[in-house]
Amino acid sequence: MFNNELAEAVENFSSLLLPISEKDLSRKWMWKDHDEEGIRFAFFVTIQELSQLAVELASKRKPPTQAQRILGQYHKQYMDLQAAIFGLSKEDTERVPVEGEWPVRRVYAHILGADVFFSTTIRYALENHRAGKWMPNRMSDEDETRLVGMSEDEFTALTRGSLEGMLAYHQVFHAKIIQDFGLITDAELELPSTFWEETRFPIRHRLHRYETHLIQHTIQIDKTLAAIGQTPSETNRLIRYLFAALAGVESNLIGEDNFREECQQLAKEINSRTAKIREILKNS
Repeated sequence: MFNNELAEAVENFSSLLLPISEKDLSRKWMWKDHDEEGIRFAFFVTIQELSQLAVELASKRKPPTQAQRILGQYHKQYMDLQAAIFGLSKEDTERVPVEGEWPVRRVYAHILGADVFFSTTIRYALENHRAGKWMPNRMSDEDETRLVGMSEDEFTALTRGSLEGMLAYHQVFHAKIIQDFGLITDAELELPSTFWEETRFPIRHRLHRYETHLIQHTIQIDKTLAAIGQTPSETNRLIRYLFAALAGVESNLIGEDNFREECQQLAKEINSRTAKIREILKNS
């Protein structure tokens, strides 16, 4: 599904350029006939290439199902969250903006916990509907532990641990959500599910909640970063657009396994660009 080589190329490019100053962004770098905007222009070239690839893949792939479209929306917001905290220091993830408010690490723990329990709710509903034995009752503690895939103590250790550990877990877990729930049929989207509410919302609602919940708490993280003095630099802002462009490509890979060559070709181009810029910065 997702192409690791392309994602790694974008992340390496971003890691190299994240710490550089606006002065360094203006250092001479040329792409074809463009030679006046410096290294900064490498962002725009890369964003444009990713956007172009997204359009090409959309024109070649089989039409996505409704579930795959919903998951594509969720993935785009997941990537925006990753961009919002990209390169953040451990110290800043623990800084409390004002008394009574959560630091970034705790906000992320809440986000991860919600993704886990949204998924558990959907899996429980699907397995019972598919077995022809769905009932409106809430799941048992035993079923919850089984579907979460870890004990309560293990879950607590994860969400109270480091942001780095949560990010690594979430990356794998997020991909599994996309892979598994991309198989949900249009008819299954309308089936009821049970969470904590009295309303038995359809599975469609549960899938859309991933995205809207992320929007809510990405905004919270943005506000927290502003409150602790971490307003985004120019490179932070550019990386946000870059990750959005990558998400556009990856959303077109949901439910597809046919575009490895196209993704690898662009990954190779981005890696070459990163290496050349690294030399410019090293020799300046």
